[in-house]
Amino acid sequence: MKRISTPTINKANPHKSLQSGFTLIEVLIALAIAALMIAVATIALSDNELAKLKNKSRQFYGLLQVAQEESIIRGIELGVRVESDGYSFLIYNGGKWQPLEDHRLLREVEFEEPLRASINLEGQEALLANEEEDETDSAGGEKGSDETEQENDKKSSSRTPQIYMLSSGEMNDFVATIGLDRDEPVFYRITGNYVGELELSSAIKGHYSHDWELDLEDDDDE
Repeated sequence: MKRISTPTINKANPHKSLQSGFTLIEVLIALAIAALMIAVATIALSDNELAKLKNKSRQFYGLLQVAQEESIIRGIELGVRVESDGYSFLIYNGGKWQPLEDHRLLREVEFEEPLRASINLEGQEALLANEEEDETDSAGGEKGSDETEQENDKKSSSRTPQIYMLSSGEMNDFVATIGLDRDEPVFYRITGNYVGELELSSAIKGHYSHDWELDLEDDDDE
């Protein structure tokens, strides 16, 4: 009968044949690699957020220029409503501000966290006011449920802008900021003045809503 050979274990050094587990050095190397991968991923995420911030700030600046040119060429009054999570464009039509619809470029833009926006008008009053309520409404006449629902829809869709682009080329003074709301905040600042001049700053280290008036000499180019 043919003998069947079986593997033998070296009793003097059994680790040569069987692997009983990870050594301490191997565990430390694995932890170091994991920490390095986390650090690289964090840096990549931060760079991605900064890139989005830069792109969104430039987009807003460019769209303001488009709205300014559109108002002059078409002879219309346009406005911009800035919210913490984005902005939208409006048109002064029929004595009221209404959402600008079906425009190829001037559309509503929404931000994703941690991207946020803010605007400061330095105590200015609105240049154009919404039309007052009809005399029948101010007289306190009763309305049906259908009329009430229609009015609620109109109120929800009609908002007063903070930035005005007038057909005369004039514009109100404003300071708008778009920034990253995080532990190490950074933001871009867009300013406009009465004669229609627009300016986009470089990246500024600071909070978009608290540090909007930092001197330009504190800007950090990125």
